[in-house]
Amino acid sequence: MKTASLPPTVIICPGNGCSQIRRSNWYGRLYDILTQKHNIQCICEDFPDPLDAKRDIWVPHMRSLAEKHTTDTDPNNIILVGHSSGAQAALRYAELYPVHGIVLVSATYSDLGDAHERASGYYPQPKNSNGEETNPYLFDEMRCNCNNWHQFHSDDDPFIPLHEAERIRDGLGLKDTYYMLPGRSHYFDYSPELLDVVLSLC
Repeated sequence: MKTASLPPTVIICPGNGCSQIRRSNWYGRLYDILTQKHNIQCICEDFPDPLDAKRDIWVPHMRSLAEKHTTDTDPNNIILVGHSSGAQAALRYAELYPVHGIVLVSATYSDLGDAHERASGYYPQPKNSNGEETNPYLFDEMRCNCNNWHQFHSDDDPFIPLHEAERIRDGLGLKDTYYMLPGRSHYFDYSPELLDVVLSLC
């Protein structure tokens, strides 16, 4: 939900394992294009705890970036561009705070049985003795806090099967803003379609 007349600030939320974010994947290129060619404020900074990307560290860090760097002092006037673990952090961020727009890249629903991913704290866990999923995604809160969702995935992602991304898509109720682009793997490389979507939100 856009709450100010000034353009939103873009915050790039990286995948885990990126200790030099501007040299990793496409993050630095997107930052350069937004800031140099389009004069859009963009935050592309290293995140704390880059290897484990824990939810209780990353989500508060993202909020601190929003409060510190927004152009009009409105911390809700931001666009989160989250890739891989950064997409998971963006989902959980939107459970708590209003956001102008969120772009998810290579998001997954579950931890896929990976203990390291499970320890990050983002993922729902199997039903408990009462038959309830624990740590569920709060999709109603996400949709209430953000009206502009876009999601990218590929059919040949080596880490995240397509059906995982489709569960996120369905939870958010996305249709025209879900983009399954074939042959993009885990979106390690720059995609011009991603830039187009970010610019459409600014």
